[in-house]
Amino acid sequence: MKPKICVSLSSKDPHELYRKAQRAEALSADLVEVRLDKLSNHRGVSKVAGAVEIPMVATNRPVSQRGSFARSESERLGLLMDAVEGGADYVDIESSTSHLDQVIETFRKTSAKIILSHHNHSRTPKLSELKSTLAKLQKSKSDLYKIVTTARSLEDNLTILSLLKTSRRTSPLVSFAMGKPGVWSRILAPFYGADFTYASLRRGLETAPGQPSISDLRRIYETIDAE
Repeated sequence: MKPKICVSLSSKDPHELYRKAQRAEALSADLVEVRLDKLSNHRGVSKVAGAVEIPMVATNRPVSQRGSFARSESERLGLLMDAVEGGADYVDIESSTSHLDQVIETFRKTSAKIILSHHNHSRTPKLSELKSTLAKLQKSKSDLYKIVTTARSLEDNLTILSLLKTSRRTSPLVSFAMGKPGVWSRILAPFYGADFTYASLRRGLETAPGQPSISDLRRIYETIDAE
């Protein structure tokens, strides 16, 4: 199998974001995630999705979810809609979003697929708790679910991989643990059923702790395939 990689991109400038998306495509990314919350200038957001032919994920993470968007919720969702209307293929909606059902219904009327995401920035819960979280997310009937935790030990990788393995036949899921101890969950996630995993454009441009670069991931996957 060829694991799919989504390169997560951020910038203060839409034009730089445009160029980074093209660079990610040139490096054989399967998808790109555009972090709108990092932008200081939102003019031209609708054009960014046209930068590449591969699928694009629009994400606008609020400060409450360790993102950078500090303005109103209506503005945050409006920027996501601008990206979708510009051609973004996926929209990442946090499970903590106010009036979640209404928001999902609004985006369901567009052509974009919905990624319903849940983040735990402090730890990796037990497998039973993660399964319960997934079951709650599934009630939304979204197109893809994303559960991200924080690794405090190497054993947390096994918990994430177990979640993926037990859910692979019943739910489209992306899951991994952030932080250096969780890097193995990022690398191995596609082999356990994750639709894709996330990477940075290059070292030093990580949008989340423990994120490997696409070049490093490709080398690892080529080595695994060669064996």
